[in-house]
Amino acid sequence: MTPVTINTFVNQKEPHLVSNELATISFGEYIFRRLLSTGTKSVFGVPGDFNLSLLEYLYAPSVESAGLKWIGTCNELNAAYAADGYSRYSNNIGCLVTTFGVGELSALNGVAGSFAENVKVLHIVGVAKSIDSRSDNFRDRNMHHLVPQLHGSNFKGPNHKVYHDMVKDRVACSVAYLEDIETACDQVDNVIRDIYKYSKPGYIFVPADFADMSVTCENLINVPHISQQDCITYPSQIQLFDILDRITSWMYSSKTPAILGDVLTDRYGVSEILNKLIYATGIWNFSTVMGKSVIDEANPKYMGQYNGKEGLRQVYEHFESCDLVLHFGVDINEINNGHYTFTYKPNAKIIQFHPNYIRFVDTKYGHEQMFEGINFAPVLMELYKGIDVSRLSLQYDSGVTSYTNETMQLEDPTNDQSNNITQVHLQKVMPKFLSPGDVVVCETGSFQFSVRDFAFPTQLKYISQGFFLSIGMALPAALGVGIAMQDFPNAHISDENIGEGYKPRLILFEGDGAAQMTIQELSTILKCHITIDIFIWNNNGYTIERAIMGPTRAYNDVMSWKWTKLLEAFGDFDRKHTNSTVIEYPSKLAMKLEELKSSNTRDGIELVEVKLGVLDFPEQLKCMVDAAALKRNKK
Repeated sequence: MTPVTINTFVNQKEPHLVSNELATISFGEYIFRRLLSTGTKSVFGVPGDFNLSLLEYLYAPSVESAGLKWIGTCNELNAAYAADGYSRYSNNIGCLVTTFGVGELSALNGVAGSFAENVKVLHIVGVAKSIDSRSDNFRDRNMHHLVPQLHGSNFKGPNHKVYHDMVKDRVACSVAYLEDIETACDQVDNVIRDIYKYSKPGYIFVPADFADMSVTCENLINVPHISQQDCITYPSQIQLFDILDRITSWMYSSKTPAILGDVLTDRYGVSEILNKLIYATGIWNFSTVMGKSVIDEANPKYMGQYNGKEGLRQVYEHFESCDLVLHFGVDINEINNGHYTFTYKPNAKIIQFHPNYIRFVDTKYGHEQMFEGINFAPVLMELYKGIDVSRLSLQYDSGVTSYTNETMQLEDPTNDQSNNITQVHLQKVMPKFLSPGDVVVCETGSFQFSVRDFAFPTQLKYISQGFFLSIGMALPAALGVGIAMQDFPNAHISDENIGEGYKPRLILFEGDGAAQMTIQELSTILKCHITIDIFIWNNNGYTIERAIMGPTRAYNDVMSWKWTKLLEAFGDFDRKHTNSTVIEYPSKLAMKLEELKSSNTRDGIELVEVKLGVLDFPEQLKCMVDAAALKRNKK
């Protein structure tokens, strides 16, 4: 093999040049070099006694010069949320580093959300030294950060891998508890490949003394980069021909086909290809709840978000008139499928495109065929290349217009004429506030249901936890998104001509109850110089829970805060980098929205507290609550 020269670092003293595979570097450096080779540029987390030796290698010259950044968060849960947001925006691996037990368990809820929503997160956990674990009496020791046995803990030792056992095959697609330095590099690479293959979190448990041990550079030289395209399963040429022939034959015979864009299209990096297919064919297209913004909603054939009978009537009536549905990136769960109320036109044909299969269903004849073990991403790419648009025979109802914010038909059961800001009012004014290329992060809460039916401007990126629905996630996730936007400027924009000179805004829609769970990460957003517009919907508590049960119960109340004072307390002592405003009336909101949208000098944090009614929630939330109640009653 021809010698390859790479920068490396040994014993943290001086850089060395390596010209062959047998050269060695410290394992701590290897981990961060490998992470850089996947495209990741930032690492989130909290230091702890078992990960400190590893974190020292963030400052190895080859790592530091490559620009890998440490983003210290206020706690480990927020680090997990931030890593999740980083990955959702960049489609690279979001990485967090925690310490044994107390740190990793704190982060567990965030990682579980990433698992549930197919987000690529690597959780590196510092654990006890391998030299200790090999000692004769180690198994009998009750170590700090470790839970002891339920019975007889004074006489028998704990399960030292109890946390490993908690996550393996449960909230991780791949887990490596490193015990042999000779195979450690291969194990790291395998976990990373699995994260990309399955688009779910992976864990690496690193003994505290491994960071300083020497390993060869062989893997870094032989495989200098790892990307998602390297890790997915491709069909054989015969399989690909068979699949494409069946897809196109169904498309060419369809009069009213529909494309349904779902979340895994984004996770596997083919949203741009899907939108090219939509523009090329002129096929009616719909989004799902979790696939919101996967499709360019400004395209002339966008017909709205389809969520079964929980969506708008105008949307599901159009969807259910289609004789063929091509469902790209399918993810089936009760939220994404409107509590399983998806309905198709009688005798319709359905094609589901998934990372593990392509499924054909002919409802007229009851036939089904499944091509398993095949990722849909390369199939979609070849479909776009090979489709003969001239053979399509589309015959949509000419009287149907595309879905826009102007054609959106909202029900206002209150017909409120008062001078108050309501959810119905927000659904009318907030879509106009958004601009092409903006990035919107939305918290789990009542307003999240309003956003569902917005028609977004072209190439707006929307990020929200649509299924796991852990309140408090969005604020620290916005931190991760903001860091990713710094690391990968305009990565979500494919049209370079979009708004020439326009800098995409990062906008966070946050509820007051949810914000109180993770609010301290505002200080990290401030520390990292992230420019962001934050809207705090202040409805005095958990209105989304009030909609479900206990509208006046104390358990849905939260303490009132002076929201406009927070940023000063969190670090902007002289108020040079932040601005905070309270809005109570529609006229004031209109003025503030115009001010923010027209500003050409956005810099720092803008916090807008908007006062809402305690029991005011959108009609879409009521539909979901009613559907869930019906499901309980049937049981």
